[in-house]
Amino acid sequence: MKMKYGFVVLLVLLVAGCSPFRIVRNQADPAAQWSEYRTFAFVDTNRISGTPGATYQAAVDMIKQAVSAEMRERGFQPSSNNPDLLVNFGVVVQEKTQTRQTTIQEAPLYIGQRRYHWQSREVPVGNYEEGTINIHVVDAQRDALLWDAAVASVITRRSTDPARIGEAVDRLFQKFPVRQR
Repeated sequence: MKMKYGFVVLLVLLVAGCSPFRIVRNQADPAAQWSEYRTFAFVDTNRISGTPGATYQAAVDMIKQAVSAEMRERGFQPSSNNPDLLVNFGVVVQEKTQTRQTTIQEAPLYIGQRRYHWQSREVPVGNYEEGTINIHVVDAQRDALLWDAAVASVITRRSTDPARIGEAVDRLFQKFPVRQR
């Protein structure tokens, strides 16, 4: 009976440990003195040419809210007047092709030539979109990069859901050099 419960607990932990998000990059300045920083602000993105669409702007606002919550949990306060840290983020969406490898069962029948050989290859099976959120935290006075990180995930209909964006930012901030206070 204990064996069954142990197996169920192990299965639940394995499923819970699987995350749809993958950390692409996590680089921190080892010489950064995080205790010196108290405030943060987002880099002004209003200078971008063109007018962003409503969906894009809504996603940007959700990312800002999630990043603000994570920074506040770590003791940094938002400030519009001479902040210690500047937070910049970007979103990249790429179309990717899912592939699979061919097997020997798919090889054509051998007919004739003596030097015939078969070789496995990758064949496309579908296309999907992958979204990546890049976050840079910069020392505003020295203009020095303190933390550079990125998280990626396959984009689905639920990807622009605030809870899903919050989960992606939370996963990224688990690697932030400053622990929660």
